[in-house]
Amino acid sequence: MTKEANGKKMNIISSFDARFSDPSLSKRVASGDISVARLKDNEVELKIAEVKSTDAGFYWCQTPSTDAVISGNYEAKVQLTVILNTLKVSPLTPPPVVPEGSDLTLSCNVTRELSHPTYLSVTWSVKRGATSEEILTFGPQGDVVTGAKYTRRYADGGIRLVPGKNGFFQLVISKVTTSDEGTYECNGTEWTYESGGKWIKIVESTKEMGTVAVTPTGQSLSVKAWSSSPSSTPLLLSPGEKLTLVCSVSADNLPALALEVTWLADGRELVTMELSGVVISNTSSGGAQGKRGEATLERTGVGEYRLGVRGVSGDDGGVYTCRIRAFIEKGGRSSGGGGRWHMAAEKTSSPVTVKVAQISE
Repeated sequence: MTKEANGKKMNIISSFDARFSDPSLSKRVASGDISVARLKDNEVELKIAEVKSTDAGFYWCQTPSTDAVISGNYEAKVQLTVILNTLKVSPLTPPPVVPEGSDLTLSCNVTRELSHPTYLSVTWSVKRGATSEEILTFGPQGDVVTGAKYTRRYADGGIRLVPGKNGFFQLVISKVTTSDEGTYECNGTEWTYESGGKWIKIVESTKEMGTVAVTPTGQSLSVKAWSSSPSSTPLLLSPGEKLTLVCSVSADNLPALALEVTWLADGRELVTMELSGVVISNTSSGGAQGKRGEATLERTGVGEYRLGVRGVSGDDGGVYTCRIRAFIEKGGRSSGGGGRWHMAAEKTSSPVTVKVAQISE
C-alpha cells in the first residue's frame, strides 16, 4: 500500500514484503500503529491505530499480477481526510436520589467544531455492577434506536427524547422504579457517511453522569385512620348514628401514585375505591356483610378518603383499618400506553375500634 500527498508517493506497508515500508514509518509499523490484516484470500485491511494530520492523502492499494494477460483492475485508491478531534461530551449530574414514581431527566451536551461534513449521535446507558445496558441512541441519521429492554417502554411513552439546541439532549425516564437504579453514562460519537452508503465512526467519548438511587414508595408511604368526630377511644356510637372515619395517606411524590383504598372491618373488606375511582361496596343486602350498614367511600382531598356508614347497629361494631395499595403506571398516557401498573407498596393503618351501644329494654 502506498500513500500520495503533495505530489509525492510513500510506501506504507505490504502484506508480503516486510522491507516495503518507508524508513520514516518503520517505528509505527514495528509498534503496530500501522498494520495490515488479511480478511480473505482476496481482501486485506489497512489499519492506522492513531491517525496523525500527516496521514492525510490518497492511499493506493496495489497487487502485482502474475497472469500472462491482464484481465482486471489491480489497483485502487481512496482519499483519507484527517480532521481535528473537537468532540466534546458534557453531561449534567442527575439527582443522586429520586422518589419512586417520579421522573428522571438525563441531560447531555454533545458538540464538535464543523470543519468537515460529519454527524453526531448520542447514547445513554446505565451500569449495574459489571453489566452495562444501552437505553437509547439518537443519530447519526436522526433516528432513534432503543436497547432491547427499553423498546416497549419507549413505545409506551415511558422514555422520551427531548432534543434541544446547540447539541443539548435530554432523556426523560418517567415514573421510575427501583429497577432504574444505577450509574448512568452518556456517549457522544462523531460519524462520516461514505458515498457507498456506509456510516464510519470517527471518534467517540463516554462520560459518567452519576449514580442514581430510587427511594422505594414503601419507605415514605404512611397511612393513618381516625375518627372525624371528637370522641373517646374506642369510638362509641349509639344505634342509628352515622359512623365517619377518615383515612389519611402521605408519601414522597404522592401525585405520581395511583391509590387503591380499602376499608376493612374485622379483617373483611367493607368498601374499596379502585384505581379508576369506582367504589365497590361489600355491604349490600345480598353481600356477605349484609347485616352491616351501607358503607360509602369518597375522596375529600389530596390523600384523604372518608368512610361513611349510616344508621349503625350492633353489627357495625368492630375493628376498622384502612389499607392502601400504591401503584405506578408503567406506560405513558400520552402515547396510549396506560393500563399497565406496578404495585409499588401496600400498607395498612393502625386499627380504630368502634363500639355501638346496645339499647336497653
